[in-house]
Amino acid sequence: LTSAHAGRLLSIKMSRRATSVVLHALRASRGSWPIAASGAAGWPGPSWALPASMPAQHAARWMPVVPATLNGSAWSRCLSVSSQSMASPGPGLANVLKQEIAVEEEEYAKPADIGGGPPAPFVLSEVPDDTLLTLTRSFKDETVSVDLHVNNQPAQEYGDENTNEEGEALSTVTFNVTVSKGDKCLVFECESDGTFVAISHLTHEPKDGQPSESYYTGPVFGELDEVLQAEFRQYLQDRGITEELGEYLRHLVYDKEQREYMQWLKKVHSFVA
Repeated sequence: LTSAHAGRLLSIKMSRRATSVVLHALRASRGSWPIAASGAAGWPGPSWALPASMPAQHAARWMPVVPATLNGSAWSRCLSVSSQSMASPGPGLANVLKQEIAVEEEEYAKPADIGGGPPAPFVLSEVPDDTLLTLTRSFKDETVSVDLHVNNQPAQEYGDENTNEEGEALSTVTFNVTVSKGDKCLVFECESDGTFVAISHLTHEPKDGQPSESYYTGPVFGELDEVLQAEFRQYLQDRGITEELGEYLRHLVYDKEQREYMQWLKKVHSFVA
């Protein structure tokens, strides 16, 4: 399976379950799946096989999705939605949604890293059906707020992420920190994977927001003097923007997305049932 084929496979919006299986197989085989020498009835040419390293439970879910043998035209027929496949009887949308809900609910578990709530004294606020998460605290005569959007997170490229001592891939989370005092505020654009907190941009602006689209938002942060950059990082750390908070945020984003996804499945199922 080439990367181009994988891209086509993902672009047809397969189920999250099938997608995770595809990615596992690609990673296990380093982008190349084993090909046998013989063909099979109905699918002329080389036969296709799942990697031996794929867990049995994943293979069981994946095998009904992809034919046992694939090559040129057969692969295209598998990926395209033809009139014949549309006419083929299936389990029905409502039943498939119900099954997906059952699988997601069975596998869902609140991450232990967020079970105790955010690092004190931050307070978390969120609203169902809204992807915005906000943490707030007071610091002297300031109000510090951390805002992050579930739908506005960087795509994780396999092989690019850091790993912890257990070998777990560390996803990066992006968020804004707003320090308000009076009618002015500092807005920091930040990112973290739980092992660092980086500042990508800093703006000084009115508390009610930038007055115009042409408002000067500040220099490129990375071009500032290194000592000044370090002092800004210390400024945030003094207000609780630490690696511990970054670790909490990256697990929080994942959990929020999972919960919203399950609710979305239920609402769509209720609509089509």
